[in-house]
Amino acid sequence: MTEGAKQKKQLNDNIAIRIKYLREKIEPVQSKFADENMIDRQIISRWESTSDNRGISIHSINKFCKMIKINLQDFFDDELFH
Repeated sequence: MTEGAKQKKQLNDNIAIRIKYLREKIEPVQSKFADENMIDRQIISRWESTSDNRGISIHSINKFCKMIKINLQDFFDDELFH
């Protein structure tokens, strides 16, 4: 794996970890969070997956941020991204 690929994988993993952490602070049950936000549970599961190599788009991160009422800056303002 190239250095660039490793960095991309690490960023994808950190985003997934951050989404899961923030979601669990609001609602520990993934399916309940999905129902409350009128989104398919499988989408939340994919966003939180560190084994999904596709990653998540900035648009989806922004959508998640709106669900939990934070902005993108707050999302990325974490030690995971420094």
